[in-house]
Amino acid sequence: MADESPTLDLLERLAAAPDRMTFDALVRQIGLPEAVLRGRLKHLVDRGWVEADADGASYAIGVGALRPGSAYLSGDRTARLAGPILSRLRDQLDESVRLVRLDGAFIVCLASRESLHDPTGPAIGRRLPALTSASGRAILVRRPPAEIDALLDEGVVAHTIDTAIDRAAIVTALADTRARGWAYERGEVVPGVGCVAVAVPAAGLAPTDAISVGVPLPRLTDDHAEDVAACVQRAVQEVAAAVLP
Repeated sequence: MADESPTLDLLERLAAAPDRMTFDALVRQIGLPEAVLRGRLKHLVDRGWVEADADGASYAIGVGALRPGSAYLSGDRTARLAGPILSRLRDQLDESVRLVRLDGAFIVCLASRESLHDPTGPAIGRRLPALTSASGRAILVRRPPAEIDALLDEGVVAHTIDTAIDRAAIVTALADTRARGWAYERGEVVPGVGCVAVAVPAAGLAPTDAISVGVPLPRLTDDHAEDVAACVQRAVQEVAAAVLP
């Protein structure tokens, strides 16, 4: 249906919110007429995907929203087989590790292993723009140039004051990623946190997945980034060996 994307946007905003969101805030952010938004919220509440307070003034993501996501992950071979590898990488580096997948202009976290000092918390299901994230850049530089150009034409929205949104800056970041063989960003997605990422090989096909490691910026020197990248490169080879026939 042509009007399904606002419903998805609604669920994503509720899932990303640190606390309950008021109806008035949702009206401002989603941009739907109040009656239409009420109807969508009621549908989602009835399904258990969203929880409402007694007077319908505020909303939060509901436990029922786990069902479709859990069904997808339980059937995803890469996410299952990568689990032990992600755990070992987290223990080796003492940093948070993610497995992400490209989804159009975004990346989505499929699996996550958090370190004890992770400031961002659990990340499964989180969607982020591919062009601004290290994971997205690691995947995109190994995909057809026309695909990258199409995303650049759509423009980029800043997540932090350090996000590269200028086309030339993003092209440079992608070129650097291609030259290194791994992607590196500092505070472009989460304030105070940088990321190192490597695409998972896909047997001659354009990759869809990447493994990333998030590191607080005070610890993320260039030398440490290179050490992290070497560990992630070994991990993606392990994942590829486990997944590919």
